[in-house]
Amino acid sequence: MNIAAIRSILDPVRIRIIQQLSMKKTATTKELALACGDIPQATLYRHVNGLLKNGVIQVVSENKVRGILEKVYAIRENPSQTVNDQIGTITVEELSTIFSQFILNIVAEFNSCITVPGVMGNVKKNIGFSSMSLLLTDEEMIKTMKELNQVFMKRIDNQAAPGRKLRKISTILTTTQRS
Repeated sequence: MNIAAIRSILDPVRIRIIQQLSMKKTATTKELALACGDIPQATLYRHVNGLLKNGVIQVVSENKVRGILEKVYAIRENPSQTVNDQIGTITVEELSTIFSQFILNIVAEFNSCITVPGVMGNVKKNIGFSSMSLLLTDEEMIKTMKELNQVFMKRIDNQAAPGRKLRKISTILTTTQRS
């Protein structure tokens, strides 16, 4: 996966497609269009093709529907690992650009969230953000990240159900050098 592919993952439309595929495991473009109803069909197809071209998603099967071949898509196994593998070969400027796009996407999603009717009526239930600093060795940090991952993995296979809302949890890890 190249730098352009990594950047393309951070596009808000592509993130929504990836989120849908993460929840459903597989989906056709028709199913993606239903789930992302506010995205024009031509735009959706363009972004699906971009994700396919960049190796983020793959065609896992094809169904013949009224004489037309309908493709079924899924996320490639562990695309975040591919991104992490690429991180060691990019420049400081490229990493800064990718991170900036990541942050801008979070800001855009946050702004979109707070404009949903009723969200501001119960901010505590719908929105949260915090930052904390911990003194940890490298080994303690790895253990902490594994523990957090275990907590999230307990819920990763939740299916859509009444009362369940798609929620996004983003993590950022930095190291501050202290003298």
